[in-house]
Amino acid sequence: MKSKLSFFDPTLLRKNISRFSPAWALLLVLLVLTGPVPMLRELDETIPAVRRQVALNQFENDIPMGVFYAAGAAVLFAALVFKYLHKAQAAYMMHAFPMTRSCLFLTNAVSGLLFWAVPALLTVLLELAVLAAMNVGGCGAAAWAMLGKWLLAYLFFYGLAVFTMHISGSTVIAVLSYGALNFICFVLPVMVLLLVQLYFKGFDFEISSRILCLAPILALLREGRPDQTLLWIYAAVGLALTALAWVHYRFRQVERAGDPMAFAWARVAFRLVFTLGCALGLGWILTAFFEALSGNGEDGLFPFYAVLGCFLGWFGSSMMIERSVKVFRKKKIWLGFVAFAVVLLAGVLGLKYDALGFQRRVPDTADVASVMIWTNGDPWNDPAFCDCITLTERADIETVRDFHKAALSERERNDDGLYEKVHVCYRLKNGSTVRRAYATDEERCRSLAPIYARPELAAAWYEKALPKFFLRVQLYNGTEEMIWDGTVVESGDYYSLKRFNDHAALRSAILADAAAGRLPIINFITRNCRPGPDGQTPSESLPYLPPHSFYLEFEIGVPGVRTDYRSIEICPEATDTLALFDYESPVQ
Repeated sequence: MKSKLSFFDPTLLRKNISRFSPAWALLLVLLVLTGPVPMLRELDETIPAVRRQVALNQFENDIPMGVFYAAGAAVLFAALVFKYLHKAQAAYMMHAFPMTRSCLFLTNAVSGLLFWAVPALLTVLLELAVLAAMNVGGCGAAAWAMLGKWLLAYLFFYGLAVFTMHISGSTVIAVLSYGALNFICFVLPVMVLLLVQLYFKGFDFEISSRILCLAPILALLREGRPDQTLLWIYAAVGLALTALAWVHYRFRQVERAGDPMAFAWARVAFRLVFTLGCALGLGWILTAFFEALSGNGEDGLFPFYAVLGCFLGWFGSSMMIERSVKVFRKKKIWLGFVAFAVVLLAGVLGLKYDALGFQRRVPDTADVASVMIWTNGDPWNDPAFCDCITLTERADIETVRDFHKAALSERERNDDGLYEKVHVCYRLKNGSTVRRAYATDEERCRSLAPIYARPELAAAWYEKALPKFFLRVQLYNGTEEMIWDGTVVESGDYYSLKRFNDHAALRSAILADAAAGRLPIINFITRNCRPGPDGQTPSESLPYLPPHSFYLEFEIGVPGVRTDYRSIEICPEATDTLALFDYESPVQ
């Protein structure tokens, strides 16, 4: 008989490997069919000169495939090795063996890790064997890097799956909780932010990459190649969740097998999260449905729909926790529902009627150190594609504040169809910021057009926006024409520099046009506020479309490896810039 102080049991490990061999064998078959087999076929159909590049591309494409498989395999293997916790008879039997709970946990946890690590390793070795058979070298680093990313991704998903298996007493609930936790940390903040945006006129909100990281499966599969740093962070989180599961296992009551949640804190968290999700989700669904039926933008019934969702969520979660439909007789559950509904209503109504005054706040000029305004892009995450300018002069700050106050005075106005927004970010002298965004049209933004047309600001912006290194540049002359049915017809031509790749002259010409006042920062503010033919001005009913639109299209990147394109709009008055291209037709 083995000592009860042992932390690992090889016999149990061998038993797990033999009992669950169909599962990990099936995984190995799937990995081989989607890895080495396609690689062999691709290399056999490719000429030897480019086989190495084909193999490298295959390794890159296999990374998201492995992440996807890891997410499914993790919950499957965790359920197999820890399913005895969810059946009272099996739990009593396993805990009657002369092994500590730590020994049981560690042995089963290692079993689940090996079920993924061994098939993944065999897959990589088979791919390397294929490369050796096809005389393709120089791909070993890419193969092992792919394996490392697969293992890091699996560490997170497996840790999350093991954690859900230990806090729940039901395999079905644990699997559902695993799926929910992959998204709930992302979905709930987004729904809360959407609720704020519904009633907070001017709330500046975008789903950034930071928020997307709260949905691990989406973040790891984004753009096909998971970020290496993010993988290490997720792996650390997975190890922490595994350790937390071990702590819970040491105090878990065997008689909780079969319960949806095995711990009191988990039952409370499940009820609150489930209710909040139902309240916000049903509120949004019913609001959108009845808005579509009525054809107007009424959102006044959202609080009622949210309370209805709160009722369904609170009592539905109570039925699952109590494993009974007879929850309406319990006074404690009714009191909990009333308290939750009151807090929810207070938050929604306080937001709607701006109880704290956040929506009406316009910082005093004396308190503002600088103000940033922009219409496109993100000045923090992607400044090269943003028309952001920073103003520090008192008169400019007053101009922005006047725009802000005008937008607030019309905040009850229906902004349907006005998709363009002006973003404002005040940097206060005390170090804090106030950020807002308002839908705008020509009338609202007329006061801001002179700022974007100011020569010194335009020159500084083009100096920042122009690519420092680019492969090629072309001038696109687009002609737009509005016909009677309101359709916009666009056509145009491309023109090259008269002197091949004279990049220095192009940069000097652009900056000269901007400094001379001939080239404002072109965005929807300056474009729509510029006078058209015969002094024509834009209007909401029939916006003026300039007869000519000019774009400088830059090709940037590394030749033969990866290239991208960046376009910057310029106006017909930029004579020095236009003179450098083959375009010769004068613009009236």
